[in-house]
Amino acid sequence: MAAGAVVGVALVAVILFLATFDGRRLIDLGAWVGAEDPWRQSMVPNARWATDELCDADLPCTQAVQSDTLTMYRFLDRDHAVAAARRFAGESYLSGWIVVRFEPGRLTAAERSEFAIGLDCMHVGTTEDGVEC
Repeated sequence: MAAGAVVGVALVAVILFLATFDGRRLIDLGAWVGAEDPWRQSMVPNARWATDELCDADLPCTQAVQSDTLTMYRFLDRDHAVAAARRFAGESYLSGWIVVRFEPGRLTAAERSEFAIGLDCMHVGTTEDGVEC
């Protein structure tokens, strides 16, 4: 009987984890620095680490990558990501724990959308908006 209860509790814990897990939390922005993939190179040309320059107490990101077209910020806390996206309003996009700040005039609206969809679909099967990846 006790073993059944333990199995039941473990099963509920696994279900809760899977229901609330978002793989975007695990995205490492380093994948864009020195990327050899042609799509990443075209979307984020000359990508370089900018964590030390951009992340501080006012903008508590854990990673930042800057390129000719955009800057990406990764946060441990989703609330910090939401606040940063609001701060960069108009030129930003929020995808889970990552905020993308687009450089004005560098990517077309279609390219921005393509980049956002690509980011949204990393490590997930369905985006927050219900898009199948």
